Amino acid sequence: MKHSRALYRAVSAVAFLAGLVALDLFLMLLCSGFPLIMYLIVGGVGAWAGGAFHEQLPATGGITTFVRGAGAFLAVLTVAGIVLHVAIPTFWQSHCAWRYCDRALGPGLLTSPYPVSTPDCSAWHTCANEAPFTDGQNTTLLRRMDEQGCAPP
Repeated sequence: MKHSRALYRAVSAVAFLAGLVALDLFLMLLCSGFPLIMYLIVGGVGAWAGGAFHEQLPATGGITTFVRGAGAFLAVLTVAGIVLHVAIPTFWQSHCAWRYCDRALGPGLLTSPYPVSTPDCSAWHTCANEAPFTDGQNTTLLRRMDEQGCAPP
C-alpha cells in the first residue's frame, strides 16, 4: 500500500514532537518548560525530515513496516502526552506557581502552549511579586486583577 508524502510528513512531525512533549512533562518537575515556538520548530523539522525520509524508504518490506509502526506509536504517545499536559491541574500554591503566570495572561510564541486555570487573587499577587513581566504584561496583569476584584499588589 502506497502512503502519501504528506502522511509521512505529518506522522514524522508528530513523532519528533514526542520527545519534546515527554521532556516538557519532565521539566514540569523542575519548574520549567518549552515555549510554543520550540514546538513549531521541532514539528517543522520533523515534517521536513519525514518528507526526505519518504523518498528513501522502499515501498514495501520489513523496514518500511517497522518505520510506519514506530512513527504511529510515537504519534500516539505524543497525543497522550499533550492530553496529560492539558489534564494536569494548575497548582497555584506550589513553589512553581510563578512559572504559570505568563500562561495565565494568554497564549504567545514565547510561552508554553498548554492552558492553565484562572488564578485566584493570591495567585495574581504571586505573579505580580515574582514573575518577570514586561510593562505591557504588568498592565494586563493589573487589568485582570481589577476585573476579578483583587486588591492591587
